[in-house]
Parts: sequence; C-alpha cells; structure tokens
Amino acid sequence: MTKPRSTRNTRPGAPTPSQRKPQERKVQRLFQSDVLTALFGRSVGTLIIRSMLLVGALGLLALIIVGLLRPGSASTIAPSTSLTSAPVGLQVGDAAPNFTLTTLDGKQVRLNDFRGKPVMLNFWYASCPGCLQEIPGMQRFYAAELAAGKHFVILGVNSVDDLQTAQQFAQQSGLTYTLVMDQNQQVATLYNLTATPTSYFIDTLGIIRFVQVGPVDEATLQQKVAEISQT
Repeated sequence: MTKPRSTRNTRPGAPTPSQRKPQERKVQRLFQSDVLTALFGRSVGTLIIRSMLLVGALGLLALIIVGLLRPGSASTIAPSTSLTSAPVGLQVGDAAPNFTLTTLDGKQVRLNDFRGKPVMLNFWYASCPGCLQEIPGMQRFYAAELAAGKHFVILGVNSVDDLQTAQQFAQQSGLTYTLVMDQNQQVATLYNLTATPTSYFIDTLGIIRFVQVGPVDEATLQQKVAEISQT
C-alpha cells in the first residue's frame, strides 16, 4: 500500500527571502527647491555649517568693500592712536587734561573742542601783574595769526575774578580770544596751579609741548606757537 504524498501548503503570491528586495530609505528634504537643497544640503547639520560659512564670506566681502571705498581711513586712525598712548598729565609729553568751562557770554567749551589746532592754555586774572605784562602781546599775536588765516587758539582761564570783573577787563583791553570762567577753581586744581600767569602750549594732538610759569614775551610766544603748529 502506498503512502499518500504530503504537500507543503505555500502561498503562491508570497516572495521567498531570496526574492525580497531591500527597501530604499527615504530622506526627508528640508527644501522643496532643488537649488536651495544644493546650496544648504539635506540635513539640519549641513544647513547650519553652510549658513555659517556663507555669513563669514559675506562679512569678509563687506570689509573688503569698506576698505576700498575708504582708502584713507588708516591714516585718520594714526593721530588718535598716538594720543591715547600718551598718559594724561601735566608734564611735557603728556596729554593735557580735558575740562569743560563757560565763556564770558555763557557758552560751554571743552579743551578737546580745539583738537587739531595749536592751543595756548593761559591762566590769568585781571589784577595779576604778570598777566598785565603779557596780555597785550598775546592779543597782538593772536590777532595777527587770525588775520593770516591760521587756527591758533588762546584759551584764557580765569580762576580768581567774578564774571563782571572779567567781562569789564576783556572789553577794556580789547581781548578777542576765548576767555572762560573757573569760578570753583576746579581747573586750577586739576592743573595744580601754583603761580599766575602760567601757560601750557598744547599741540594739535592735545599733547603738552612747553610750560611757561610767569609772563611770556612775544618772541617766546611766536617760537612756541610755531613748534606746536608743526604736528
């Protein structure tokens, strides 16, 4: 008697393991545009890196353009660098201490307002014998410089008189240079004033180049102003 042949129940439609194809993994795109995808990549990490590189390149390009449009910018920085390297003080070679005072007609001025011009900073008062000796020559020299189109500045600081006394003296003496009132003697203290008149000759960079204690004669005035005008 023959045994019945066993048959394996198989599904005709199911593929065998060898017939199964590997499924392709789909990567989600960040951009719908192919151009943006090519520029920034398909992943967040690539996007961040390429964005940083792009920002850096644009910044470098901006610096190059600014340098080309302003070729003289390097030379304008030099005076400021030279000035900041000098310590603020009262000795020759120091940067003159800045201050703000009020003129006889009520306007505020700072010493640094005159940066770029040679300055004679002169401490005076109306009844000072040495001041009375030097002021006429100072006024003549100042008027001559002004008439010649030069930018010489005399800044007269009065730490003793009241406003009315200073105004009357300036009017009677025909003074045309800038006079300011130091009524609380803050600037006199700042400059450690021990004698009047005292004059500081300050160059165009704000550096003290000469200090005169006592009245200055016209020959010295002319020489020192020429020196501080050369910077």
